[in-house]
Amino acid sequence: MVEDSLQHHFVVTLIGDLLADELARMRPLESEFWKRRQWHEDDRLVAKHQSTNDSGNDEIAVDSLERLALAGRIVQFFHMGDSGVEDYLLRRDSLSDWAEIVLKSRQVHSRNVTVTTSGSTGQPKTCEHSWSDLVNEVNEFVNVFNNHYDLFPSRVVALVPSHHIYGFLFTVLLPHLTNVPVLRGFKAYSHVRNGGLRTGDIVVGFPELLTQLATEISFLPPGVLFMSSAGPCPASTLHQLYAKGAARAIEIYGSSETAGIGYRCEPENNYRLLSRWRSNLETPQLLTDSQTQNTFELPDNLNWQNADEFKIEGRIDKAVSIRGTNVFPAHISNCLKQHPEIADASVRPMQPAEGSGLKAFVVPQNSASMEMTEQNIKRWLAERLLAVEIPEHISFGERLPLNIMGKTSDWAIDKPVN
Repeated sequence: MVEDSLQHHFVVTLIGDLLADELARMRPLESEFWKRRQWHEDDRLVAKHQSTNDSGNDEIAVDSLERLALAGRIVQFFHMGDSGVEDYLLRRDSLSDWAEIVLKSRQVHSRNVTVTTSGSTGQPKTCEHSWSDLVNEVNEFVNVFNNHYDLFPSRVVALVPSHHIYGFLFTVLLPHLTNVPVLRGFKAYSHVRNGGLRTGDIVVGFPELLTQLATEISFLPPGVLFMSSAGPCPASTLHQLYAKGAARAIEIYGSSETAGIGYRCEPENNYRLLSRWRSNLETPQLLTDSQTQNTFELPDNLNWQNADEFKIEGRIDKAVSIRGTNVFPAHISNCLKQHPEIADASVRPMQPAEGSGLKAFVVPQNSASMEMTEQNIKRWLAERLLAVEIPEHISFGERLPLNIMGKTSDWAIDKPVN
């Protein structure tokens, strides 16, 4: 396996996903556009005053502060600080040029990467990972595929972005190390949905999308592996994939802070701990890196069956996974309460029969307010939150729904509480 610096096209992919993520953060009203955009090495960042009306789709007009933020995100992810070449990002325009600068930095400085996540307040948190640790993890999974499951990857079908740790491991590092091609974007989705998969494909997805695709797939060739992460995948989805002919459907458990921690291939099974980690049965929420002896506090309640196997029994930080992204209902609820016409609010994930996104319950300051429409609130939230954080459905009532203990309870959508 090749373990040296990343290939140029993988760096271009990573840069495109990082730019999309940062532009979505800076321009929340355009977030869906940037997340859907297909990025290419000829794409160029140009100053807004230099952009012309007849410029092609390969120009991205940014102001000086946006350009600084975009370059800063690349420096952060690729650990380029003090490399001596990071300033060249401000002197070059194309993604191809930026990839060359990144590769030069990796030759002279560091090959580590730094991913970001959201904390309980929605503020980004940086998580640095050693290149050797990530390579070792991917090699361990390749060994599991080959020796335990008799599966040999020949192509990766990527349904997740590359700049999160899960996407980086399995849609960048795995194909880099095994020298196999990658399908991305709509082409990848189309191949899964419309019968384009072939023996040796690894489909890297997340629970909501795999749940949708499991109902649309008619049949699968032998030797196709599905992977899911970023939250629990419904057992019914995994059983459907097996019924359609999946060779394996593997759930990966991990976090932005730790990378992968464990895996399982049957929803009824325990997760098996990866070799890097040592459990602490006396303090179940702590993991120890067997090489560095560093300890990590896990975001979930784990029930250890033995030193190497565990079950997951819910999040500690109350995050929920929506379309592969962890979001925090409490943070969204607090944002709603900042609206001048909202007295109180509650946000929860929808029930399976209701949908796969979030729902909100809003108590207006004044029941006669003309501003309290679902669309007006969503537009107001779009200026403050990412698209994935905006509730799909908003209910209204004179008070929040409460249970018999007086605590906020769930509600059926379209059924206001009077």
